[in-house]
Amino acid sequence: MPRLDRRTILLAGLASALGARPASAAFPERPIQLVVPFAPAGGTDIAARRLGETLSRGLGQSVIIDNRPGANGIVAGQVAVKAPADGHTLLVATAASFAAAPALGQKLPYDVGSDFVPVAMLGLFPLALNASPTLPVNSLAEFIAYAKQRPGQLNFASAGIGGTNHLVFEMIMQATGLKLAHVPYRGAGLAAADLMSGQVHVMIDSLAASLGNIQGGKLKALAVTTEGRQPQLPDLPTLKEQGVAVVYPGWASIVAPAGIAPETLRILNTAINAAMGDAELVARYRELVIEPVAWSPQETGAFMAGDRATLTDLVAKTGIKLTE
Repeated sequence: MPRLDRRTILLAGLASALGARPASAAFPERPIQLVVPFAPAGGTDIAARRLGETLSRGLGQSVIIDNRPGANGIVAGQVAVKAPADGHTLLVATAASFAAAPALGQKLPYDVGSDFVPVAMLGLFPLALNASPTLPVNSLAEFIAYAKQRPGQLNFASAGIGGTNHLVFEMIMQATGLKLAHVPYRGAGLAAADLMSGQVHVMIDSLAASLGNIQGGKLKALAVTTEGRQPQLPDLPTLKEQGVAVVYPGWASIVAPAGIAPETLRILNTAINAAMGDAELVARYRELVIEPVAWSPQETGAFMAGDRATLTDLVAKTGIKLTE
């Protein structure tokens, strides 16, 4: 039997130790943290919680909702971007923080296009064009005609400069040639209250927030901004159906810190998309007036990048500034 030198013995011991190591644990190894840039109880937060409940069953790990409101999503974004890129920390990205903010030139402590990786969609949030009940119009065509006959006399409300409802109405004005004065408020609720009382004339708002007032006759809904009609108001046509070439749903997606392993990304996307087909989740989303969508990371990323490009072009054409 040949003698074994010290080097051979050491190599054999190393090989034995490596062979004895357990295989890498399958993802997820521990609870998943889903960072939400809003306070609890809002529509996006509730949607995230509902998704988290369904995901936890599919992945076999708890999904912990971490509410980090503030600074138009920057507080939440900073929490997520600093986390390890192992799939255990995810962020709810919104149109406001991942499309409007960079389009408007807001200084962000991260790059939304390179510091995060799209995972899947949280959902689409239908918007509605609402008119005050005091306005003597009952359709989009009547409103456009009425406004064109009164240049400079009508206005539109928003929840603030550069917000989604501001930018979408700017899109409508670009598409129709209308020119209305912008009246920004500190929040959509205040703007909607003045819309119902006739202090302002029209407003883009989430269908979820305005549905009850539309159904109660306190607001006149002229159109929805989505590609198709919404089941909650099946008789309300889209902007596109009525000849205005604007399709813009509000949206929220799920992103992860850049550097996530492809297999981890695949597992997360598969689980989220499976959740989007869950009957209980679909029913809850329907109550919240959210449209579930099951898209790949590539489709999600293309949608987000396309929205940034659309809003960047809009800002360039209109000269909108956050300080106006």
